[in-house]
Amino acid sequence: MNEEKTTAARRMRILLALSLHTGHSAMPAKLRNELDAVGYPMTLTRLMMDCAFLAELGLVESPDKGQIALTADGLDVVRGLVKLPGLSG
Repeated sequence: MNEEKTTAARRMRILLALSLHTGHSAMPAKLRNELDAVGYPMTLTRLMMDCAFLAELGLVESPDKGQIALTADGLDVVRGLVKLPGLSG
């Protein structure tokens, strides 16, 4: 898998992981550990960079009280209702 596809899959996995949390939000360190456990290891810096990309698309909200939160648009992407470049499922 090339780097672009790997990045797109990792970003999609971030959205999916958030969709499974109560309130669709999680603390970054906890989210990183969960992603690592399902085969998407990354540094906290990489996670935050991916979340910044996702925030620019309106799919996650900037960390509120340290949490990363999925938006309604982000949930639509997870559900397959919207396809965007830079994300793959």
